[in-house]
Amino acid sequence: MSTIIGMEKTKTSKKALRGLINDAMQDALNSLELPQPGRKVKKLLQRNSKKLASIFADVIRREDKKKKKATKFMEDAVKGKSAKGKKSKEVKMEKHQKLETV
Repeated sequence: MSTIIGMEKTKTSKKALRGLINDAMQDALNSLELPQPGRKVKKLLQRNSKKLASIFADVIRREDKKKKKATKFMEDAVKGKSAKGKKSKEVKMEKHQKLETV
């Protein structure tokens, strides 16, 4: 997944997200006054962090896609590129010319 900050493009992988989420969950659990987690708890944290990472990766990808689409739309609007507007003008001109010839 890529994240665009300004003009920079940075890659965010699911593996990196999984590591961040897993570390954050372990820190949160360590701050609580609970006994040391066993193998089952660590396995559960790993599984959940993997699921959360894939969900966040999809969200990041969708947001990037929306931003890209919006910037392209704005650039096209500034340039005056509009497929609908151009097409409708051509159709109107053709209809007008046909009416004049008849």
